[in-house]
Amino acid sequence: MKKILFGTTALVAAGLVTTAQAADKIKLSVGGYMNQEVGIADNKAGETNVNLVSNTEVFFKGSTTLDNGITIGADIQLEGNSQAGDQIDESYAWIESSWGKVILGTENGVGDLITTHAPAVGPNGIDGSNSTFWVSNASSNNARTSIDVAGSGDHEKITYISPKLLDMLQAGVSYTPSLNGEDAKGVSTTVATHDAVEATVLLDTTVGGVGIRTSSSYAHASNTGATGSTKQFSAGLNLSMAGFTLGGGYGRTITKPNQAATASGDGWAYNIGLSYATGPYGISLGYHHGEAEGNAGDNGSNEKYDTAELGFSYEVSTGIDFKSGVSYTKFSEDVELTETSGGVGEYESDGWVWVNGIYLSF
Repeated sequence: MKKILFGTTALVAAGLVTTAQAADKIKLSVGGYMNQEVGIADNKAGETNVNLVSNTEVFFKGSTTLDNGITIGADIQLEGNSQAGDQIDESYAWIESSWGKVILGTENGVGDLITTHAPAVGPNGIDGSNSTFWVSNASSNNARTSIDVAGSGDHEKITYISPKLLDMLQAGVSYTPSLNGEDAKGVSTTVATHDAVEATVLLDTTVGGVGIRTSSSYAHASNTGATGSTKQFSAGLNLSMAGFTLGGGYGRTITKPNQAATASGDGWAYNIGLSYATGPYGISLGYHHGEAEGNAGDNGSNEKYDTAELGFSYEVSTGIDFKSGVSYTKFSEDVELTETSGGVGEYESDGWVWVNGIYLSF
């Protein structure tokens, strides 16, 4: 798979170095987003918590098109909130031609960029929900919160995404040498997770007035430490018609831990959702369930994560949206401890959350 990636990248680059002529110097423009949320949560322990959540990023983007039609660009994303270990979220260059698009740098892989899962318009969402901002995950539950094969994150990588064939079929592959650190400078080590490869095939078309979007992804990574090798699979499907979208997906993680490992890391997840949009209004209802195998000393117990959301959105103006949602989230596991002691029992933490927010894009 890496040979395919590098071979296709070479085709894109060949057009760049053999026929490129002068173009205007790249000029960066400023964009980004700001999300401000306020919510109230009623947790299992009986306490009622009010929380404020901010998420802001500033984008510096620019591109230029050569006389041969190849476009070259850059994207730098600055965190707008304090991030002690990662002030620059993503930073990458890209080259695009009739052969497709190549991305070089710290950007998510194709297991995140062109996948499909349950539709949601609310503030927390379903796949990759922000529920931990409001409901405590005190036991460090590791159940899957997303179906995506997105374990490579924003680490340094090379990605190729094909053009849309027949205006409906697209494929992509990403390779990440090392997950030592997000900006992973220097030589990779085999102790850390390394040689992460992910591939996705996406179909996005309309048949008989019904919009069909479906994708399938695969990822593999190696590790000579306790984690061992990891394989991930995911598939999703969305069907859309007359403002309604019904969809969901399934994801699976299979690990082959080394002998010293205390947990397998195996897990799976699925989600399903229904949304409706008309004019500036949107509403959705969705559910996500994820599981992961617990530690070896927990007699094969499972860690579980469930979340459901009824969400509402309203486009106030271009680049200004209001969202509101009511969510229920539960972390549970059959482990040999309770919330307050080391006794035997089932740990469970759950709560209801009402979140309202304003979402600005610029």
